[in-house]
Amino acid sequence: MRAIPILLVLTALGCERPPRPSTSTSTSTSTSTSTSTSASASTSTSTSASSATAMASAPPKPSPPPYDLSADIAARLADARRDFGDTTPTFVEADVFVVAGPAAAGTAKFTRDVLAAYFNGRFDKRPARALSIYMFASAAPYEAFCKKRFNEPCLSPYGFYHPDPRIIVMNAGPGIGTLSHELVHPIVEADFPRAPTWINEGIASLFEAPVMPRSGEIHGAKNWRFPRLAAALASEKQRDEAKLDALFGMSDQNFRGEHEGLHYATARYVCQWLDARGLLWPFYRKWRDNVASDPTGARTFADVTGMSPKDASDVWIKWVRSI
Repeated sequence: MRAIPILLVLTALGCERPPRPSTSTSTSTSTSTSTSTSASASTSTSTSASSATAMASAPPKPSPPPYDLSADIAARLADARRDFGDTTPTFVEADVFVVAGPAAAGTAKFTRDVLAAYFNGRFDKRPARALSIYMFASAAPYEAFCKKRFNEPCLSPYGFYHPDPRIIVMNAGPGIGTLSHELVHPIVEADFPRAPTWINEGIASLFEAPVMPRSGEIHGAKNWRFPRLAAALASEKQRDEAKLDALFGMSDQNFRGEHEGLHYATARYVCQWLDARGLLWPFYRKWRDNVASDPTGARTFADVTGMSPKDASDVWIKWVRSI
């Protein structure tokens, strides 16, 4: 789950117009206005000329300094020591992920194994900028941190990724499958910046129940999202919303709309179906590389699977009902 920025709406306040002048003063008012307008125009011309001269003579603004990854990592480690204390476990994985917190040591191998699998023939590009991963051992300190840092409750009972300060905050108490989910989001931001929400969340949700049979390999097992999908497929009212082809061309706003839970489940099990056939990553990578000419991914899907999304939907539904 990614954090969604809150937009502040500014209301402009209108001012009351002054009363119109009476007829008896219209001549003098007109003369005065004309004189004033002329003087104003002259002043405006003079001011514009002066501004143009000043702008021409002003030195150019210096460019911002180049991003310094080492300095950013050092700053994030210092922040972690400030937030958790000097003795808190900390480590850096895959060159950019700064992991810290009471549960960091216990999740170190899991984090390392997941990232090794993600960058083994799946995602090509790593995030260029550092990000922090805060690992809390239970709900109480996790919630307390959110209220202190963001002045609001945590976005999820389990964990979330906040893209603005570039931080993943985790409650490891219920399990760490949410970490493998949230790690996908900053990676997709770097690797496939134009990815629609459905494929971003579909891949992330696939790895909420990760299966890593060997080093460098990762898949997803059937998980808690399945009943929502199964119920929709059994419902005449929601069946069309749960079809595979409903995802293609779905706007991000629609994905997160009234049927968000169903859309998560559909995307997740479409990704699992593709992964079970060895087609998820060929589809993802080819779509990523051709998104400018195939923004919905439908043509790429047909090229990779040999079926249009509409034709594949019945095949996928049959598979869903069999698992």
